[in-house]
Amino acid sequence: MSSEQPATGSATPSLAEEAAAFDQRITERQQAGFIPDLRRAVKCDYFYKSFWRDPHFARLYLGRNVEILLGFLRTHGRPGMTLLDVGCGPGYYSLEFARAGYHVTGIDIAAKAIASAQSTLDSSPKDPGFGSLNYAVSSLDEMTGTYDAVVFTGVIHHFSDPDQVLAKASSLLKPGGLLICLEPCHERWRRQDAAVVGLIRSLLSATGHWYEPELAGSLRGRQAWNAYTDELVIEYLTERDRHERGQSPNDNASTGEQILASLRRQFTELEYRDGVSFIYRLLGGLRGPDHVVHPLADLIAEFDRYGVAEGFLQPNAFLWAGRRP
Repeated sequence: MSSEQPATGSATPSLAEEAAAFDQRITERQQAGFIPDLRRAVKCDYFYKSFWRDPHFARLYLGRNVEILLGFLRTHGRPGMTLLDVGCGPGYYSLEFARAGYHVTGIDIAAKAIASAQSTLDSSPKDPGFGSLNYAVSSLDEMTGTYDAVVFTGVIHHFSDPDQVLAKASSLLKPGGLLICLEPCHERWRRQDAAVVGLIRSLLSATGHWYEPELAGSLRGRQAWNAYTDELVIEYLTERDRHERGQSPNDNASTGEQILASLRRQFTELEYRDGVSFIYRLLGGLRGPDHVVHPLADLIAEFDRYGVAEGFLQPNAFLWAGRRP
């Protein structure tokens, strides 16, 4: 569920708007010093709540997703596979796949995102075992050829017809090829989950470790808690605060359940994994010295995963692996 990933696919009237939205997004972030590389990420105050604010937070959230996706590829694939990363954005997933020895083609409709990805690749040291990585400004519909695996990370939900997107992906896979994805399922998240987030944020605020120092003092009485809980539900559904613009025109065009149903219709399911519940919009809001906030972040991330595993927290995303029949 990376919030960085742009939509790619069929030529709809809003395709140019999608690209423009993500071009603007990456331009602002680059100007603030953002480096889209898990291994070379730097602290960046531009991100007031995102995990990209601190490399430690990025590893706790994004790094864990990378580990799971690479686990899918290693378990169900083979070394040195060819891989198409659809909607690769500034390329941080593509880069990790190539570092793991895969031969990766990353595509995106946002030209500035691809330029950022290429610049990051050009300046990145190549470890022994690096596969290959090539980027192109392209929609999914424009792609030809065949691959051993196709990967989507936070992309399919930008389309109202997942069946059409996945049918195209299937046509680009060799027989028995892998489809790997990470997609949001915000519709599963409940007010109970939002209330847990509200409690954690307010406790952090009360101790001076949340970016909104006034939050704890504002939550007095049932009405105030209800209002804040409702606000959190909307925040996590839209992945933005009230003052922020939307991610892109087609964000949340389909639900996690719609995507999952389409995946299971068109591919043979190999693995399903629940994602996290809330840390991707919480870790970056921590404030304080590293020796304090990093252990806090570790504990909160552990609680999130524990709660999802035990079923008293709902995930906000899922990770999935399937095979073309």
